[in-house]
Amino acid sequence: MVSCREDPNLVYDIKLLSAAPGRLTGSDVIHELSGMDLAMKLSYLKGVYFFNSQACQGLTIMQIKGSMFYWLNDYYTVCGRFQRTEAGRPYMKCNDCGVRIVEARCSKTVDEWLETRDCSLDNLLIYHSPIGPELFFSPSLYMQVTKFKCGGMSLGISWAHIIGDVYSASECLNSWGQFLAGLKSYGPLKLTKSPTGLEHSKSPSVGTKEPVSLKQVDPVGDLWVTANNCQMETFSFHLSASQVSQLHSRIWGQSGIAKIPFFESLCAIMWQCIAKAKDGLEPKVVTLCKKDPSNPKDGSLSNSQITSSVKADSSVVDADLKELATLLVDQATEENSQIEEAVEKDNGVFDYVVYGANLTFVDLEEANFYGLEWNGHKPEAVHYSIQGVGDEGAVMVLPWPKDSGTDGNIGRIVVVTLPENEVVKLRFELRKNGLILEDDCKAD
Repeated sequence: MVSCREDPNLVYDIKLLSAAPGRLTGSDVIHELSGMDLAMKLSYLKGVYFFNSQACQGLTIMQIKGSMFYWLNDYYTVCGRFQRTEAGRPYMKCNDCGVRIVEARCSKTVDEWLETRDCSLDNLLIYHSPIGPELFFSPSLYMQVTKFKCGGMSLGISWAHIIGDVYSASECLNSWGQFLAGLKSYGPLKLTKSPTGLEHSKSPSVGTKEPVSLKQVDPVGDLWVTANNCQMETFSFHLSASQVSQLHSRIWGQSGIAKIPFFESLCAIMWQCIAKAKDGLEPKVVTLCKKDPSNPKDGSLSNSQITSSVKADSSVVDADLKELATLLVDQATEENSQIEEAVEKDNGVFDYVVYGANLTFVDLEEANFYGLEWNGHKPEAVHYSIQGVGDEGAVMVLPWPKDSGTDGNIGRIVVVTLPENEVVKLRFELRKNGLILEDDCKAD
């Protein structure tokens, strides 16, 4: 039997197209980038939405592309191209150059693909190219539509994090679904941001503490790619609804489950497992990225997720999981304003990483991934990962609504990016803790 990895014709017949707003945005429209935007410059969101044949019935690539002409009128910033001021600060020129559309075919069914549970294969469904080295030619959004032999399709996106966080990206795509369904069409042009000046002269506040969740890296020039000191590897595993209940109650007992959210409880387990996999180099400081509850859904794109840091004063390996989870909830220190000021201090010309500056936990449980509908059908599954993670690694926790328990819990998808020499040891620790079974975890 030939595995997916060995099949050279798994994804084929690749064609490149483009889509742009159906009308001109206007002349000299500039989207200014905040310090938080620029802190995410070297990271990219890579997502895949899987739809069954019923959801795709009657849909053609021309219908999909045609709906984007209307949709991109509202989200014209994703169609722009990056430039630099004379001082070197990047900004977005909203010149309607468009997004890149990719059409492809797959020799498997959607069910066969999902049964592999191999997140590394998702890269075949995502057309990815980093920003640069010619900024004015580089799209910030690639969208790949892959037709499976069963009649189903996948939508793969590569989204430059600098234009918005994962919550912005998912709401942007959900809005497109409404245009595809004909529920929205031409409306009044909404300019989300059109500043008159670009040169910043902010100074850091007196006594402002330097953010530990931000790390300055060597200059990358106009090719926006993170330079790691080691080879990174990404793998994923599923937690069923029953596993979620069991793991939560194992830490807190049936009477104490409501005290700590599952995300922090899972992070406590993952933190300890990763610390053991690092052989004495346990991470004492971690970063948490969570949704900003006050972030408005007004169609604007932003990097407004709450970024916090947590420090353990004692051994993580020997810590009680209850205490570790409580620490993640009670001692998380928000650093958004410090990150903003640190980047603005040098007028946004230096390069940074947030994901992987410390071991980073990303809570995507509240991201509305399943709000994108085709023909009234939600996706069969949604997978996301991050390209451009620093050497300390990152763990993303996504919802898996297809698996719901009787107690109201739903399953989770956990995506882990770590130095490749730590992955085998981590898998061993995850198996010991009942998070994965022998065949549940496949890697790049």
